[in-house]
Amino acid sequence: MSAGAIARIWAVIIVCAASIGAAAAAPATAIFPFEIYDTSGEAPQPDLAARLAMASRVLSEVLEKTGRYTPVDLGPFGAEIAASGPRYQCSSCFLPIARRAGAAFAVVGVFHKVSTLISSIDIWIFDVASGNYVAHLSGQIRGDTPEGYEHGVRFLVRNRLAEEIGGDGPQPK
Repeated sequence: MSAGAIARIWAVIIVCAASIGAAAAAPATAIFPFEIYDTSGEAPQPDLAARLAMASRVLSEVLEKTGRYTPVDLGPFGAEIAASGPRYQCSSCFLPIARRAGAAFAVVGVFHKVSTLISSIDIWIFDVASGNYVAHLSGQIRGDTPEGYEHGVRFLVRNRLAEEIGGDGPQPK
């Protein structure tokens, strides 16, 4: 084998190792469960809690797949999280929980149901150290359905996250 071939092989190995290290270095992120802000005046649908839980799982999965975030387990903080709501109105009541969970970022999301036909989604990403938000993703969905919720979350992360934060994503301070 020639020296040039060996050099190319080593270059490939170094690039692969660097990309693996970069993926492993994604900052710990506390992804809080979605909440609902319902101003529709309609009775809540019986599957609302399951739909919000599904949307929260989807958000966690798609954020992790960007390679920019590593979700932390918030299970041990379940009672505190339940008591902290509504997070979309509490200023920064969730940040102490995110800090105790060891997160560099905190993600808070809310669905605002205006009617059965129209809802909006807001997702905020906060730098836990400073308390400032580094990204705000917002959009509307049509239909108060699981499919609408899932599609809306996937769309915002896929299409709005890069616009909001740029190519490398937010960096904790």
